[in-house]
Amino acid sequence: MTDPTKPRGGRIRRWLSKVIRGLLNDGPHGGTLTPMPYFPPTDGANRIRTITFETPAKGDAYNFTITVEMCLCATGQQTPSQLQAVVDGRLPDLEAEVRSAARPESRKYPIYRPGAAEPRVAAQIDAAIRRTLAGVPSDYGVSLQCTTRVRVDMPDEVRALQRQTVQEQIQLEARYEHSEQAALRLGELREVWSKFIKDGLHEWNTPYAVHMALQPTSAAQTLFTLRKDRKDEAEKLVDMVSAVTVGNERMDLLEFALATDSALRKTHELLGIAPPPPGGDSLFDDSEERTR
Repeated sequence: MTDPTKPRGGRIRRWLSKVIRGLLNDGPHGGTLTPMPYFPPTDGANRIRTITFETPAKGDAYNFTITVEMCLCATGQQTPSQLQAVVDGRLPDLEAEVRSAARPESRKYPIYRPGAAEPRVAAQIDAAIRRTLAGVPSDYGVSLQCTTRVRVDMPDEVRALQRQTVQEQIQLEARYEHSEQAALRLGELREVWSKFIKDGLHEWNTPYAVHMALQPTSAAQTLFTLRKDRKDEAEKLVDMVSAVTVGNERMDLLEFALATDSALRKTHELLGIAPPPPGGDSLFDDSEERTR
């Protein structure tokens, strides 16, 4: 029968005691812990390479100029010089892949669309570099990573033609904007002049007032012309009244009424005014209506 005052034994307790003694460097035979293996520190090396080359655009008449900036970085447990050698050895292969990946993609876009071609060419170049780094294993566990920046430009002769087109477009846009502003201004002027004509249409002296407003130095001459015109109109009115009076003396009342009614009808037709509705005794009535 076990003594309850003493600690209980067992395999787990013996194993735990052995582990604790090993951690305290106080094993049963005075040994020490097994030393951990030594790994050299991780180092790195990188190289930035910029390449510029031409590749055909759509139609093969002109070439895009493509500039690619590659930053290749190598990390591992080798010395910096060894890592730098790994970087320098991989750059030629990456440059060849860049040129090969850009060529078929650039041929999909016309020479005057470098902005549309640039992101697609950059995507193809980045994918080609990733495939190249993943397909060829690194020596001695070296890790390689590469980032790129791509720029696509059109040639100078195409840029000159494009500049002419843009200049024409700018001129057209300016002309359209000027025409729009002129139309708005003419609308405002139309409303102002319509009000001016409406206010002064019934005033006989409006033309003279406008002339005096435009040429205030000729005010005296304008007033002289106004007086002369009024005098001539008065003389014409007197002559017309005199002629009417003489004509009335030569015709009887019926002829005067018929002539007056015919003149009124012609006047309404000439001025585009609807004739008044005929009355019971109007000469506009038919003979049958007058006999009723």
